[in-house]
Amino acid sequence: MKKIFLTLLFSKFLFALSLSPLMETIDSKKDKHLTFSVGNPSSEPIAVDFSLMQVIETEGKEQRVESDKVSCYPSQFVLAPHKTKKVRIRYMGKSLPKIEEVYRVIAKELDIDVSDKVDDTELNTVKASVTMRFSYEGLLFVKKPNAIDQLKIDSFEQLPEGLKLNFLNTGNASAVPNPKEYLFVVSIGNKEYKLQKEDFKDANFRRVLSGKRNTFYLRYIKNLPQGKIESVRIERI
Repeated sequence: MKKIFLTLLFSKFLFALSLSPLMETIDSKKDKHLTFSVGNPSSEPIAVDFSLMQVIETEGKEQRVESDKVSCYPSQFVLAPHKTKKVRIRYMGKSLPKIEEVYRVIAKELDIDVSDKVDDTELNTVKASVTMRFSYEGLLFVKKPNAIDQLKIDSFEQLPEGLKLNFLNTGNASAVPNPKEYLFVVSIGNKEYKLQKEDFKDANFRRVLSGKRNTFYLRYIKNLPQGKIESVRIERI
C-alpha cells in the first residue's frame, strides 16, 4: 500500500507540467520567431519559469551559457489547472548564423504557493522568492536552411569489452549518431560487418555540435567475429 501511495504521489508531480514541441527549428530569414506551449494537466495552478540557454559543448556533460541572441515572452507566469500557455520565442540576430546554434528550451515549475492565483494572463508574473521544482527541456535549432552535418568516426579503439568511438562533425549543423539513422560498418580482415540493434545496448549517443568531437562506447557488441578491427565507419541510412 505504501508503494502504491508513493507512486500515485510521484505521478501527480511528474505530470504537473508539459512542454510541446520538444524540438523546433528556425531556418528562415523572414520568420525568426515561433512558439512553445507549456501545459498544466494537473488540478492545481502552477508557477512556471521559462528560459533558453545556448549549448556550447556536449562532450561529457552538456555545457550551457546564457545568450542575448534569443528572447522569450512571457518568461514567468502562473498556469491555471488544465490550461496551456504559448511562449513566444524570437531570434534576435540580424541574420541566421553560418554555423548552427543549439539552445536548450527549459520550462521549470516553481515551488511557490499559487492557490489564490486563478489567472494565467501575461501580466500575472511570478515575483516571489522561490526554489525550482521540476523541469522539462526541449531543443531549439537556429541555422541556415542549407546547413548540414558531416559526421564521421575520426578514430576508434578496440577494447576487450567493445569499442571506443571518437566522432568528429565537420559540417555546419549538429547531429546525433543514432543507429536508426546511420549504419555502423566494421571491417575485420577482408570482410565488413554491420552492427546490429543488440550491439548498441546501453549506448548513450549525444548530439555532436558543429566543429566538435564526442566519444561514445559500445560495450555489448555480440555480432562480430574474433579478430583485429581494421576500420569503423558510419553510413547514413
